Amino acid sequence: MPDRIELRNRISELELSNLFREKILDRSNNVIAYLEPLFNDRGDIEDFTIKYVNNRIEEITDLKVNEMIGLRWLDYDQQVMENGVFDRAKKCYSTGETINYTAKFVFGSLAVWFSARLVKLENGVVNFLKDITKEKEYERQLEIQNKLLLKAEYVASTGSFRWDLTNGTLSLSENVYKLLGYDAPFAANPTLDTILKFVHEKDMIWVRSIIAKTQETKERIDITFKVKTRTREVKYINTIGEYYPTQNNWYMVGVFKDVTRQIEHESLLQAKNAELKKINSDLEAFNRIASHDLQEPLRKIQMFISRLNVEERERMGPRSQNYLEKITSSTERMRNLISNLLSYSRIEDVEDKPTKIDLNEILTNVLEDLGERICETNASIKADKLPEINGVQFQMEQLFSNLIGNSLKYMAAETVPVVAIKHSSITVDALNQIPKLTAGTYHKLEFIDNGIGFDDQYGERIFEIFQRLHGKNEYSGTGLGLAICKKIVEAHNGIITATSKNTEGAVFTVYLPSLSK
Repeated sequence: MPDRIELRNRISELELSNLFREKILDRSNNVIAYLEPLFNDRGDIEDFTIKYVNNRIEEITDLKVNEMIGLRWLDYDQQVMENGVFDRAKKCYSTGETINYTAKFVFGSLAVWFSARLVKLENGVVNFLKDITKEKEYERQLEIQNKLLLKAEYVASTGSFRWDLTNGTLSLSENVYKLLGYDAPFAANPTLDTILKFVHEKDMIWVRSIIAKTQETKERIDITFKVKTRTREVKYINTIGEYYPTQNNWYMVGVFKDVTRQIEHESLLQAKNAELKKINSDLEAFNRIASHDLQEPLRKIQMFISRLNVEERERMGPRSQNYLEKITSSTERMRNLISNLLSYSRIEDVEDKPTKIDLNEILTNVLEDLGERICETNASIKADKLPEINGVQFQMEQLFSNLIGNSLKYMAAETVPVVAIKHSSITVDALNQIPKLTAGTYHKLEFIDNGIGFDDQYGERIFEIFQRLHGKNEYSGTGLGLAICKKIVEAHNGIITATSKNTEGAVFTVYLPSLSK
């Protein structure tokens, strides 16, 4: 009887022990599985029986513990053969060696990474598996970010560095080595002296002095110097570095940037600027000649022609009188040409600052100036109410005068000129784009006439200097009027265009920035 009681107590203790063990194991954050080997006739392990798995597997995956217990491992999950876990388990049981590994498992659409350990225990193997999926995802993201950073450095011709001032070592990004002509990092950790060997001999002393000074003051470095790469290519490198303290040390963190193309481009620009200064100087000399040296003899020629016309005309024959008229016409045309050239060259040099001006007043002044010609041609000029803009008044008057004057000039015989000036507001943005105009609000002014027009293929050419579509004997002019108009409009940050058909009139469209732009 006592033996039966003792046996029953022993059974109760075992049940309690098993119950306690399972409860403790189920609370573990790791998956814990116990596997017992199955041997073939030759005594080799051909599979394992799944004897125990804690409930943690159900929290990580959609697997069910009660569907796993008692099954053969390979029958249940062939992945352990493919990812090498099965062979590791066999080795662990056979040798008694504890084996650590990392493996990926796929359960349906779910991928899980485990950091695992195999331990031999009595007649089987315990497999401890820790879910490291989030860590792996983070590592992957970090790897992608590093690749993107390296790619960005390569595209931007930059590289980054970290300098430890205590031991003098440098941590360099891969692209720093590429900037110096190397395909891979150096075998040994580089130091400051390693990098300074690449500095051009002409810049060496200066660069060393800057570094020595900032080591004491901890000031920011921003310098550009020449280096010689492994292939003896000379490059300009801009280096920016900041000093950062830690508890026991100082570090400098910064970037290297290849600015060779930028430096070469700036040198080219400086040469171009010097050339432009010379051209501008020549133009200024031309202005002085045109404004005085050319006009003075021209005035004398006109004066003497006028005297000849008064004093000698009656004595001249028809041929001589015709010659005199041609000389008079040519000198007048030359005077207009010089005047227009001066106007064209001085548009951008005007000292008047833009102010708010009313284009209605501009139009009134221009119509008064053109009053005689308007009466002679019996012209009709109608205009919408025009806006106020920021501009230079006399230039706007010249613009209106040239455009309206052209409409009155280029008319077919016996045609009564009709000129309409229309106004509207437009917005230029990503959806409504107009070439050469930046985003904003503009005034659109259309000068529409019923003149002889022109072939639309010449819409751009007519704004070029000295361009004429008609012979000088047909219509007077110097070929500068529309070139002046274009330069005035562009000086006001606008554009001018022209459209037409032969004999069907022309439309000149001016876009000028709105005051609210």
